[in-house]
Amino acid sequence: MEDLREKIIRDILGRDDIELSGDQEDALRDFLFFFNSNEDRSTFLLTGSAGTGKTFLINIFSEFMRKMGFKVILLAPTGRAAKVISRRTKRLAYTIHHHIYSPKENAMGNLYFSLKENKAPNRTVYIVDEASMIGDQGDETSPNSLLRDLLTFVFQGDESRKLILVGDPVQLPPVGHKESPGLDPKSLHAASFLELTHAHLTEVKRQLVDSEVLENAVLIRDAYLSGDYMSLQLQPGREVQILENAYEGIELYMGYFQEGNLDRVVFITYSNYQATKINQAIRHQMWGYEDKLISSDVLMVVKNNYAWGDQKRLPFIANGEMCTVREVYPESLEERYGLSWMDVELEFIDVKGEPMRVECKVVLNLLTEKQAQIDPNLMRQIQYDRANEYAALPKSQAVAMMRTDPYVNALQVKYGYAITGHKSQGGQWENAIIGFEPDYGQNLAAYTRWTYTVFTRAESRVFLLNCPFNQD
Repeated sequence: MEDLREKIIRDILGRDDIELSGDQEDALRDFLFFFNSNEDRSTFLLTGSAGTGKTFLINIFSEFMRKMGFKVILLAPTGRAAKVISRRTKRLAYTIHHHIYSPKENAMGNLYFSLKENKAPNRTVYIVDEASMIGDQGDETSPNSLLRDLLTFVFQGDESRKLILVGDPVQLPPVGHKESPGLDPKSLHAASFLELTHAHLTEVKRQLVDSEVLENAVLIRDAYLSGDYMSLQLQPGREVQILENAYEGIELYMGYFQEGNLDRVVFITYSNYQATKINQAIRHQMWGYEDKLISSDVLMVVKNNYAWGDQKRLPFIANGEMCTVREVYPESLEERYGLSWMDVELEFIDVKGEPMRVECKVVLNLLTEKQAQIDPNLMRQIQYDRANEYAALPKSQAVAMMRTDPYVNALQVKYGYAITGHKSQGGQWENAIIGFEPDYGQNLAAYTRWTYTVFTRAESRVFLLNCPFNQD
C-alpha cells in the first residue's frame, strides 16, 4: 500500500514535495484500503466542510483510478452542481438523473423516470459530488428515492463496481430531511448494504487560510457543530462586507451583474417572499420593469420539466436550472385555466457548457407571487382539461398531443436574480449578497446551518444584509 501511496504522490500530484494535511493523509490511506478491497458493493464516503480539500482529493482519486484502468464517471444531483464539479476537475460531469434514468411515458402521455440498465464494465468507479443533496424520498416521477435508485443502478448486474460519495454534512439537508441520507453511513447501509469506508476532513487547507470568506465559513461551521450559536460573530473585511440597507445590496448586484454570465453574482434570501420582493426591486432598477417579462431577463426553473431540451445536450430541465430570456412573444400572452401564459425563447447551458436555446411556453404567475410552485392540484386539473380536449381523437394521436401539449408542459419559472438558500445549493458564484430575515429566533441551529450553506456559495466576496451574527 505504501508503494501505491508513493505512486499517487509521484505520478498524480507530479512532485514529491506536496504536503498533505493530516486529514488528507488519513483519507488517502482509507482510499487505498477502499481501492484494494475485493468486497462487493465497495463504497468510499468522503465528507468535510468547505476548504478541507474534497475537490483536491476528488482530482487525485479520479486520476489515479484512470491510471489503474478504471472508467471514471462524475455525477452530481443537479445541473448546476455538475457544472461546478466539471469546472473544478476539468472533466465532464453529468446529473444523476441524466445518467441513471430514461424518460418514459404512461398511457396519458405523462413522463416519468425508469431506471436504465447499467452496462458499464466491472472496472468502473462512480464519483458523486454534493451528495448532501441526495434525498431518500420518492416523488411524482419515481416511487423510489434518488438515493436508493442511484445505489441500485451503480451495482446493478455487477457488484464489483465502486462508488465514491463526496459532500459536506454541515450543509442544509434535502427538504423534508433532518440530516443528509447520502452522507450518513447508517442510511447508506440501510438503503443498500454497502461495504463502506468513511474518511472525514476537518482541517482547512493551508493555502486557503487567507480567504476571509473561508475564515468566516469555518467560524459558522464551528458554531453549528458546537451548538454555541449565540456567541457567533462574523469577521468583516475586504472580502466579507456589511451592507447598510437593501438599496445598497440592489445597487451592488447591478454593479456586478454581467448579462450572459450567470455565475458572476447572486442575491440569496431566506424566503420565497423576500426573493420575490428583491427580484422586483432589481428589475425595476435594472430594466425599468417589475412585472413585464423582457428579453435579457434571468429566470430560474422551479419544477423539473422533461418535455423540453435535447436528450444528449440537456436531457431535462431541472428544478433550480438558470436561464436567460432571449425572445418574448407578447402576442402569445393569454389568461387561461386560471393562469397567465406566454411563449418565449430561453437560453440554457448544456452539459458541455455550451449555450442552447429552447422555445416553450412559460407560466407567468410565479414571477410575481411568493409560492414556490404552482398548486399541483391546479396543474392536475389543467392536465385533465387538456386531455378532454383530445378525447375525440384516436388514442395514439391523443397521447402524442398530450406529449407535446404546451400548457401541460409549460415551464414554471421565477426571476433568477434573487433565489432562496435551498435553491442555491450546489452552485458557486463569484459574489454572493445574502439577505437575512428575523426568523432565526425560532430555530437558531437551523438558521446557523442555513447561514453556513449560503456563505459557502461565494468564491470571492460575500455581502451581508441584516445579518444577526455581526460584531457589535
